[in-house]
Amino acid sequence: MDESPASSTNHDYTIADLSALVKTGRLRLPQFQRSFRWDAQDILNLFDSILRGYPFGSLLLWEREAGEEDLRIGALEVRAEERPDALWVVDGQQRITSLVNVVDPQGMADPRFALGYSLRARKIVTINRNEGSSVIPLPDVFDFARALEWLRRNPDASNSAELIQDVARRLNGLKVPATIMEQANEETLREIFDRINSRGKRLNAAEIFDAIHGGPDRGLTTSGIAKHVAEKTRFGRLDDKVVVQALLVRRHPDLTRDLHNEFSPSRRNVSAFPEEDKEEAYKQTERALVSAIRFLQQTAGVPHMTFLPFRFQLLVLTRFFALFPKPQDRNLELMNRWFWRTSVGAEMLGITGSERDLRGMAKLVVAGKESASVQRLIKAARLTVKSEKDFATLLDLETFRTNRSDSKVILNAMWNKHPVDIRTNLPMTSDELADQLESDSTPQAVTIKLVPDRTEGAGSAANRLISFVDRQEFIARANAKTDLASLLLDKRTLGALQENRHEDFLRARSALLRRYLNDFLAARTAYGHEDSPPVADFVFDGGDPKEPLP
Repeated sequence: MDESPASSTNHDYTIADLSALVKTGRLRLPQFQRSFRWDAQDILNLFDSILRGYPFGSLLLWEREAGEEDLRIGALEVRAEERPDALWVVDGQQRITSLVNVVDPQGMADPRFALGYSLRARKIVTINRNEGSSVIPLPDVFDFARALEWLRRNPDASNSAELIQDVARRLNGLKVPATIMEQANEETLREIFDRINSRGKRLNAAEIFDAIHGGPDRGLTTSGIAKHVAEKTRFGRLDDKVVVQALLVRRHPDLTRDLHNEFSPSRRNVSAFPEEDKEEAYKQTERALVSAIRFLQQTAGVPHMTFLPFRFQLLVLTRFFALFPKPQDRNLELMNRWFWRTSVGAEMLGITGSERDLRGMAKLVVAGKESASVQRLIKAARLTVKSEKDFATLLDLETFRTNRSDSKVILNAMWNKHPVDIRTNLPMTSDELADQLESDSTPQAVTIKLVPDRTEGAGSAANRLISFVDRQEFIARANAKTDLASLLLDKRTLGALQENRHEDFLRARSALLRRYLNDFLAARTAYGHEDSPPVADFVFDGGDPKEPLP
């Protein structure tokens, strides 16, 4: 191991210096390190410490090249040009973001950065109401010309001019110590980063992976991948944790491994993709995620991530499409069965959506063994169903919650009826659904209750319907011309609903829902049908199969 010391220099920066570095695009608060996590109280405490003369830590920066990009640093938007001497933040992002936003008028657009100095209490306060001349915003304190203008507008505060000048002196005179690593390599920065991450608010796995392996290109970050995938599929914004799990699981099913050495020679040797470098791993993960999501949307009929019963299903599919970019049609059909069998039979199969489920299923997908992998997955989802009536008993129809897997199965079944928008009588589209669920983590926003909560059975699936309008508007607009069948309604159920015969409505709709679910799930799971691999995998001239099966 190289024991030579890393090359570094020390600098002191004023807040004005840091603001200039940010606005010129030299100081980068990278996507690959961490998102801004501080809340208003954290920021207030920082400035309170500054005025009290308390120490608040130093910065650690890494000098290296940076590409052209648009940056958002707190509430500030910066167009940064390409440059060879950018300063990437290793430690200090929360402090830098807070310092430059609080003293900038634009920063006050974010309530977290809207701080002022109370002339009465003589302390930093949050500006959350019209304080008049008792509180001066910190951007006005920081800038001499703005301070004079504020005093002109607030003559009652003229006797506090000396106090304002003193606060301004302390803010402008602040020296923020920084160490700049100039010749550091990735191994050195990884060690430094780990030591920093051992204190304070710890980073999650996605942030650690990006910090070690990511780069300044937004595409080479978990956030960048999530953004691109959402743009390409309209499936919703994946959590960064899901993306880093996808990065890992496509290469190897063991997610408990050490993230730091992912691209070391020893780790490459056991990866499904031993030749790929970091950049290629990020790019191919994005491609595999898009393929998996399109399969879910187009074949399985899952329109949005909030409708997905289990996260592990997406990740196993990501590994499958990473290893087999163009699978045979028969295997796609069988993978669809696997998805629905693991969704419907989760309880009987012991599936909870845990990381154990992900590891157990992902390890069944083996490079170079497309059909054998599919057969292993099908076997792992094998369930004995005695009759069609068993499907209704596999799901809890009496307790519907939009964050439960069996409730999401029901919603997917409802969506595959192509429900109409009551306002137009035209089928809702997946793009419209995505617009409605743009920032949601559950499908609650598009799932309405048709009868009041006080009605017995109101918590059941029979009382739910996918809609872009609320209950009152839906009932008012529904009529004989509405495509009721697409909504799992008929004239009888609609009549009971509009006449406030709520118990009658729930009984009738429950019967409609159960019949439909049995038919829908029987077709999707295909229990009782032959699960044989593609015919092309067999040789009929007395030779061996093209691909050995388990």
